[in-house]
Amino acid sequence: MVAFSGNKWTFINTVILMLLIGCSGTRPNDSLDSADSGNHTDVETLKSIINEQGKKISFIERELVNYQNMINDQSNVLDIYDDNNQNVREFRRNLEREVQSAIEQIQDGSFEKEMANTLIKMQNKIHILEDRTFYTDSLYFELVNDIVMIENEIASLIASFKEVSEISGSKKVRVIPKITNEEYQAKYIESLSNYQNGEWNLSLDGFKFLIQSDSNHELADNCQYWIGEVYYSLKEYNRSIKEFEKVFTFPGTNKGDDAQFKLGLCYVNIGQIENAKKEFNNLLEFYPNSEYYKRSQETLKKY
Repeated sequence: MVAFSGNKWTFINTVILMLLIGCSGTRPNDSLDSADSGNHTDVETLKSIINEQGKKISFIERELVNYQNMINDQSNVLDIYDDNNQNVREFRRNLEREVQSAIEQIQDGSFEKEMANTLIKMQNKIHILEDRTFYTDSLYFELVNDIVMIENEIASLIASFKEVSEISGSKKVRVIPKITNEEYQAKYIESLSNYQNGEWNLSLDGFKFLIQSDSNHELADNCQYWIGEVYYSLKEYNRSIKEFEKVFTFPGTNKGDDAQFKLGLCYVNIGQIENAKKEFNNLLEFYPNSEYYKRSQETLKKY
């Protein structure tokens, strides 16, 4: 229990002392006997004193009840405090026992044994995984061998089909009939119109047909040049270079400077500037009267 302060105990002692003094006074019967011989004033005074004493006693009783309640409350708080302390002490004792048990296990070697058992289990699992990996690798190598064998069989079949095709001699050779000069010119104009209209495939077929029909015709080199132009329009610059170079195989071609200038442009488009500069310089050297002479000079200044 919590001790009361000094002031409270002093107050309680004073109340008790007043009670004792009040109770040790004149008894009611004695007061009444005296009243018979005294005056009425003394009786009234005595009654007033008794009433005051009664009020004080009632007040003291209420205060005692309040103090009793305070004492009970303090006792409850102390009980809760004691319970909490008891729980804390119990938890601490359990924790100390567990720590001591762990220390004893480490000291007697049981901890090392448990770790050793765990390591053995892990090692066994590793062996199992190694076995599975080896089995998987074996299946992989078998699959690779099967694929190689299939590829060899396919290659053998392709080779055999080629041999059969060559032996049979069943290849059909396209025969280009000879055409008249008027037909040649008409076909040339038609192919050139297809080029102008963006009909690239029709234009190519027409120019190629004319070259195969008569490569010595005066318009054959023009056909070859326009084949290069079709590939240039399709932005197939590497193919266009090859086709423009063929223009120079035609003796006395009138499309040499055109093809020479377009070769330079093809190399510019594929980013080969040094080759482009070489082609433009060739035009300046071999075709000084070409309509592309100034354009070649201007282009060289840019690089």
